[in-house]
Amino acid sequence: MRSEIGLQRRQLLLAASAWTAASAAGAAHLASVAPIPDMELAFAARTFSEAIAALGGMPPVSTQISLELPQIAENGALVPITVSSQLRATRDILILVDVNPQPVAACFSFPDGTEAFAATRIRLAHSGTVYVAVRTEEGLFATSRAIQVTVGGCG
Repeated sequence: MRSEIGLQRRQLLLAASAWTAASAAGAAHLASVAPIPDMELAFAARTFSEAIAALGGMPPVSTQISLELPQIAENGALVPITVSSQLRATRDILILVDVNPQPVAACFSFPDGTEAFAATRIRLAHSGTVYVAVRTEEGLFATSRAIQVTVGGCG
């Protein structure tokens, strides 16, 4: 009977140590995953700096993000923009405009296995910079382009 209790105790200790090791490995993995940006706070932002802060700061620039928009927009109310991402596991594409009263102009979400491509029209208050932030499993990445607007579209 005593050896049976010793065997059960040993099995319990082995199981407990396995769970502890698995928990530590899981915690280490969670610590290495990029923080999730607060999209609600980014959309509620009234300034470009507030929106960037909600996203966790200015993301690093990536050459795997394509941003197409005209250099000069005659009418800021209808500016065509096309964005695509070649980054692996793209989850979201956010379009931000530094001079707009509402800096987040659009957000597109993509399920796994979907081509990360979006084409739309945005409004621009006046000349400024259009930023694109792409969220992947590895974190946020960005690209940007300056644009001249002859007639503003947000006022």
